Amino acid sequence: MEPPTQTPTAAASVVSGSTAVKIENLLEAHETLSATADPKPEDLPPHERVVVHTDVPYAPKSRFFPGKAKEMMIAILKEKLSGATYDADTAPMIVRDITDAIKSKLKDMELDRYKLVVQAVLGEQRGQGFQMCCRCFWDPNTDNYAHASFKNDSIFCVAGAFAMYLY
Repeated sequence: MEPPTQTPTAAASVVSGSTAVKIENLLEAHETLSATADPKPEDLPPHERVVVHTDVPYAPKSRFFPGKAKEMMIAILKEKLSGATYDADTAPMIVRDITDAIKSKLKDMELDRYKLVVQAVLGEQRGQGFQMCCRCFWDPNTDNYAHASFKNDSIFCVAGAFAMYLY
């Protein structure tokens, strides 16, 4: 046989008079507290209201493809550096020209809402090794990078392009 289900008011009537009053007061306080615990947004002062903009795209319309970017970067490095010899005085201008050309071609890829960063290193080829690394916190679903390198008998160049999606 199942015990009878009791509502809070029925349980309060079974209990002695003073205890019943205490239970009813606690129930009223709980109802009042639960009603005020989650106020409606229009009841809050303006500085406490949370506004959610639904017009901001959370997924990119077009993505950054590292393969396409790498092909483009290799073509630019070959165009700018084929047959070139290292000169310490002109190296900074050449690097700036390379990075500007890469960034301009990346912008032509119509990557809306992407922050593009291009970095390049140019040095004299003397048989030495060179390593370049970078670190960044990003979203692996939308952000990516591409890198390309070029070398001949006189110079070497390593370029990296990073595309971070702005939410």
